[in-house]
Amino acid sequence: MSTLKEVAAKLLACEDVCIVYHIRPDGDCIGSAYALATALQAAGIRCAVTGRDPVPASFRYLTDAFQPNQLREPVYLSLDTSSPKRTGPYEHQHFTFCIDHHNGNTVVADYKYVEPDCGACSEIIYKLLLEMQLPVTPYIANLLYTALVTDTLCFRTSDTDAQTFRTAAALADCGADISGIGKGHMLYKSKGRMQVEDALRRSFRSSCDERLLTGVLMLSDLAAAGMDDSDLEGINAYVEQVAEMQIGVTLRELPDGRTRCSVHTKGDISAHEICQRFGGGGHLHAAGCEIDAAPAQARELVERVCKEYLK
Repeated sequence: MSTLKEVAAKLLACEDVCIVYHIRPDGDCIGSAYALATALQAAGIRCAVTGRDPVPASFRYLTDAFQPNQLREPVYLSLDTSSPKRTGPYEHQHFTFCIDHHNGNTVVADYKYVEPDCGACSEIIYKLLLEMQLPVTPYIANLLYTALVTDTLCFRTSDTDAQTFRTAAALADCGADISGIGKGHMLYKSKGRMQVEDALRRSFRSSCDERLLTGVLMLSDLAAAGMDDSDLEGINAYVEQVAEMQIGVTLRELPDGRTRCSVHTKGDISAHEICQRFGGGGHLHAAGCEIDAAPAQARELVERVCKEYLK
């Protein structure tokens, strides 16, 4: 594992950098990727950002301002991605750099820096920019603060710590739109979003004295609400609103018939370990995986495993 200082020095020596974010991108990987790319461009480094899936509509008001460079012979940087598979078409790409905050990161890179269970990858990117002595402009601050707010669910996740708040305060000093970003991503909801949440709530099934809660979202639920999958930032944490829940699982139908599974836990129950059983992983209290089964069957499989942790 490299130090942040080593990663900073090697990055500054590059001429062309291509930053790769994970499939089905969220606010943290998008905000972190575009913030780092913008800062590297300011340092005279040609930079572009890419991923299998497009930037979700809710973040394009920020990312549309970024102008990618034409790269000649780029090195590749994996960002906020726990495994090669999560990079999609870049699964077999040689990565010179890897920066991440997930447990059990399996990406192979020449220079790799991981802070497991750090509140958001944007915390690492902020420290990296300081190490490289690059200015954090209001635009970069907005990107990093958006990443921070969305990944910590507005500072409510269990891996939110003092560093998280120090980063937030520093980004506020740099000009981040604290109120606008917080309300825009964590308070305001469209009618379609509320309709999807209602569909998820109606699908809830509890067991183990209500300690295990599972919910299912079908593609038809999204279609009925006029929503895209990329519009559902934070929906996987909806199960946590049920106070009795110790393990909450959200299952989402994928276009190919498989199921995306998100697990949230409390106490000493590891969501990471549960998802590892299905080839996934993540953080102690929030992790994900994909299951080669339709949602109904995937639900049975996941519930069976979760019940082992509630004996």
